[in-house]
Amino acid sequence: MKLLMLINAKSGLKNSKSNLLSVMDIFCRNGYDLSVYVTQKPNDAYEYLMKNRVKYDVICVFGGDGTMNEVSNALMKKEHKPLLGYFPSGTMNDFGSNFELGSDFKAIAERICEGNIREFDVGKFNDRYFNYVAAFGAMCDVPFTTNRDAKETLGNIAYILEGISKLPEIRQHKVKYSINGKEYRKNVLFGLIYSGNRVAGMELEDKKKSHIDDGLFNVLIIDYVPSFFDVPDLLSTILQQKKFIHRYHTDHITLEFEDDIVWTLDGEEAKVKNNKAEITITNKALRLLA
Repeated sequence: MKLLMLINAKSGLKNSKSNLLSVMDIFCRNGYDLSVYVTQKPNDAYEYLMKNRVKYDVICVFGGDGTMNEVSNALMKKEHKPLLGYFPSGTMNDFGSNFELGSDFKAIAERICEGNIREFDVGKFNDRYFNYVAAFGAMCDVPFTTNRDAKETLGNIAYILEGISKLPEIRQHKVKYSINGKEYRKNVLFGLIYSGNRVAGMELEDKKKSHIDDGLFNVLIIDYVPSFFDVPDLLSTILQQKKFIHRYHTDHITLEFEDDIVWTLDGEEAKVKNNKAEITITNKALRLLA
């Protein structure tokens, strides 16, 4: 079987790929015909797969959720969709958590060789695809504005520091959105449309009730509050889901904003035309060995 190891050497924490040779050894012992490609620039994984006509049986991604996003975008546009393997080496690795993938690359390689297949949903945001989250509003640009060297050295702390620096920039966004046959108009702080149970390192859903292969998005919309000091217990209130928070489950949502809005798809920046977004889901679109 032909297996491509697609490696983003600049992703994640330092020394996160120290076991690559051991992984190669495991694959070779299990009869795989290996090819290796190391990405050279942003979006290189996507471009490489779109140009490469070789039909691999398995593509193993070594990188963060952004690299996995590039691969999914390429495969969703191809008729031949090989099996995937994922070795998460990013800072957050939210996507991998849905499959209980840890940081032990040798253990992941052994699981891949066992051949257990798990299907997962893929979201579509206008003309782009995403694996687990589309987010907008307050501090949603933190994943892609945080300094890469800081992420490699500090890990999640780098995101926290970047988020603190952006607190003065928080503002409201006027949005009209349609979901499950109803239309809403709100002033919002931020919103998440996500599959699975974890975003930004936080578990937002019960693992027993929300799955990355159930054909539905979880939608979380947070109302704008003019000042954090107006509601002293704002954070705890939001987390307890008593006020300012709106939750939905759907396979389709459209949103239209009055002003320019920043979106992130799987931690990477997404630009939209006319501040409109249509988001749909394809149930069990791709297959992961895990």
